[in-house]
Amino acid sequence: MRTVKIVAGLVGGIIVLLVAALLAVWVFVNPNDYKGKIAAAVKESTGRKLNLNGDIKLSVFPWVALELGPASLGNPPGFSAEPFLAFNHAAVRVRLLPLLSKRLDIDRVQLDGLDLRLRKNAQGTGNWENFGKSQAAPATPEGGTSASLSRLAGIAVTHGRVSYQGMVVENIQLETGAFGGRGVTPVSLKFDANRGVPGESLSFEAKFSLDADPAAKQFKLAAVSLSGMLGRANDGGPEHWEMTAPAIEANLGAQTLAVPAFAMSYSSARVTGKLQATKIIDDLSMTGSVALAPLVLREFAPRLGIALPKTGDPRALSQFSAAGDFSYAASGMRFENMQIQLDDSHLKGSVALLGEPRALKFDLAVDKIDLDRYLPGASGAPAAAPKAAAGSPAAAKADAAKPMDANGTLTLGAVHFSPLDLTSVRFTLASKGGVMRLFPSQALIDGGRYSGDITVDTRGAVPALSLDEHLSGIDMARLLANTSYKGRLSGHGNVNLKATARGAALDPVLKSLNGHFDANLTGGAIEGMDIAYEFGAAQALIHREAPTGTNTKRTAFDAFKMSAEITNGVAKTSDLLISSPVLRVKGQGSANLPTKAIDFQVVASLLRSATSTVADIPMKITGTYVDPTVRPDVEALAKGQVKQKLQDLLQKKGLKGLFSK
Repeated sequence: MRTVKIVAGLVGGIIVLLVAALLAVWVFVNPNDYKGKIAAAVKESTGRKLNLNGDIKLSVFPWVALELGPASLGNPPGFSAEPFLAFNHAAVRVRLLPLLSKRLDIDRVQLDGLDLRLRKNAQGTGNWENFGKSQAAPATPEGGTSASLSRLAGIAVTHGRVSYQGMVVENIQLETGAFGGRGVTPVSLKFDANRGVPGESLSFEAKFSLDADPAAKQFKLAAVSLSGMLGRANDGGPEHWEMTAPAIEANLGAQTLAVPAFAMSYSSARVTGKLQATKIIDDLSMTGSVALAPLVLREFAPRLGIALPKTGDPRALSQFSAAGDFSYAASGMRFENMQIQLDDSHLKGSVALLGEPRALKFDLAVDKIDLDRYLPGASGAPAAAPKAAAGSPAAAKADAAKPMDANGTLTLGAVHFSPLDLTSVRFTLASKGGVMRLFPSQALIDGGRYSGDITVDTRGAVPALSLDEHLSGIDMARLLANTSYKGRLSGHGNVNLKATARGAALDPVLKSLNGHFDANLTGGAIEGMDIAYEFGAAQALIHREAPTGTNTKRTAFDAFKMSAEITNGVAKTSDLLISSPVLRVKGQGSANLPTKAIDFQVVASLLRSATSTVADIPMKITGTYVDPTVRPDVEALAKGQVKQKLQDLLQKKGLKGLFSK
């Protein structure tokens, strides 16, 4: 007992002496006298100049407290003379007695007016790099241990500012509760940010509670609330944004992250979902789901800098919503159980970006869509997108871009396009290495059927196109209704085209088109020419009479047949046949697809019966197939008259058939 009292007395005496010494330091030592030595020590350890413009205040009991007035730390060599960081006031206090036991028990750390300026020099080196590495850190004395942080009462940063390469974060306000042990620490943070673009702005406010177990590497954020205002250039006033989550849990030891539920909103858009992640450090993998609540797309898109095209239906591009599951890993990203609504159309299916380089895989189905709603209105076509100047970075980027490999199927229950109504539409796309093939492609079109095989090869300097297209039982009037050939041809039947071409636009494609075309139609009419009227006009010409009748500019037929060989955009036929109960037209000629010019020589026959004719009249069809001109072939007609008169004369002389052998 006596020994214990002696030891206790000795320890008490030492503490009293230590406190007395500290009090003496506090009373008799002015820390401002050591500014020069402090600055020299900082210069030696960091290579940077420390300016202590304000007073240094020191207290020693029961806290070892240090307060600094205005101060700044300079940049390393090779940077401007502006300070690396500066502040107006800083204060930190440490409890004395725990410090004697090598435990740091820190009171509130305060920092006011922080101004941190992050810069890069011409060599791309940052002024924050190699900070404090001019000398090796002092080693812990053998057998000794450094003091451990047992408690931090909180951190307060006011009026802070951080700038980097034109980006400025200012008005920083950070407030935290106590750290240490297993308690929950409330945290709040505010700041404003901008990057120097007129009209752009961001305000940020965060509030949450932090429950940390550093030893177990477990961290939990509760009642997470992030919000602020976001302003975009040329986009009206700033809009409110927000993100909330009941909890966010991270286990760095197990490398897991869990967000059981979250909600995000910006302007009129609201997204909800959940997220699970594993191997967040070594090999990130995520799964979750998201749902976008219905919004008016035309009003919201400008908030993202997207200018939607004008549409014939002003109500188009209005309601939009989406939902689905997603997953992400090093192998790629998947979106499954997708449900997307655009106006009256509903899409379901899955999309994936897989492999390296990424390849697109999809299986999508749309119930119905009216494409006419989304075409430009009567006011005119949408403005063409600006072209990148040759040699510009945008042009170089476009030249370097390679088409993505893709494989998938798109089905549409019903599609309305001009007056065409397509049902049971199905496209299968396979694209690899710059070669894209749409096969099989099929659809039902107004009682008829379409099937096709289209291949586009972009591996060369000029894209190559291969077509194998078939229409059976088709209504030609409805098929051509949305083209420049609207109203030129009607009838039902079959049309086939097998051809190749080269080019990235319609004109070069037409000019390089080579292949075979055939058509077999019944019960229709050719609009723009009345061959029966021209037939009568030709007869009147023979008899030197005035033509009678009315030009209806329409030639009805029971059958229309032809086949053509296409060479460099010029289609040539030798078996054109147009027939009706009273008229038959046979001929040959050519059509220039790029210029639409036509040149046909035909013989129109007025029928007495299926096997005999009343008269045959040669005709020429010229102009364009949009605006054709039909005229009697005067030269051929004259030759025919001379031949007929000669045959009549020979018959009278008993020499019939003399020139027919």
